[in-house]
Amino acid sequence: MKHRDPENRTEDEAHGHSSSSEEIFAAGNELAAQVCRELHRAGIPAYIMCPQETTQPGAGVEVDDSQDDHASGLYIRWSAPDLAEAAFKALTERQDPAAPEWKHHAEVILLMQTALIGILRLAGFSAVPAEEVDDIAKGDVYVHAGTPSSS
Repeated sequence: MKHRDPENRTEDEAHGHSSSSEEIFAAGNELAAQVCRELHRAGIPAYIMCPQETTQPGAGVEVDDSQDDHASGLYIRWSAPDLAEAAFKALTERQDPAAPEWKHHAEVILLMQTALIGILRLAGFSAVPAEEVDDIAKGDVYVHAGTPSSS
């Protein structure tokens, strides 16, 4: 998963690397806004992720602009900071990879992945488990670029 903010795009261009056109960048952000609106309609907290922002509870939506010539889609990551902190604490302080807190956190992530995919598919989006697109994105959701069909 790769997110390039405007500063990084300018830097890339200065070093001779091509970057997404502004229209494609805008299309990715519009898709992210549509996804957030649909998740809000379903009562799910959702926000477009920015590199400078700290993690909030809810669905963080990130535009996948890793391909220079088009916006590939979106990654959506469920965030439960309190659960994550408890899991991390159990793992680091107790050195217990089988800690119930770690298992609880991991199961919530997978349950939310299933729920987010279901909600977005009902709204007409093409949503899949992100590990189908990127094997290190386990637990995330991937929404393919394009507008949802009418529902």
